[in-house]
Amino acid sequence: MTQINHIHKLLFLLLTAILIFGVGCKSGPIIVKVKGNLLVKGKPLTSTPGTIVTLQFIPKEGGNTFSGKVLPGEGSYQAEMPAGVYNVMFLMHDMKSGQPIPKLKSLKTDLEIKSDLSLDLETAS
Repeated sequence: MTQINHIHKLLFLLLTAILIFGVGCKSGPIIVKVKGNLLVKGKPLTSTPGTIVTLQFIPKEGGNTFSGKVLPGEGSYQAEMPAGVYNVMFLMHDMKSGQPIPKLKSLKTDLEIKSDLSLDLETAS
């Protein structure tokens, strides 16, 4: 009978330890999804099939840059990144010539992203 009580106590302590340890083990940054449209004069940006358009989400504090590819016919984009404060840049690249199209533009500065976000971004033509 005392052996059964010891086994129950041991199982209870083991289960409690697993629960406490498991709750405290959430690690890594929160990953957020940002989606929306890249707009020119209020309309979705369209590009030629040989042109790649990307948005660059550059962390204000430095570190890895995250890209969002803009779909050519739609002007919509989607990107995933850790929550944080970003500067957003717009870049076009001509695949035929292999050269960037000189339209690097800053779209947003100090954009704080805490959770999933829908965000339309306006750029000059």
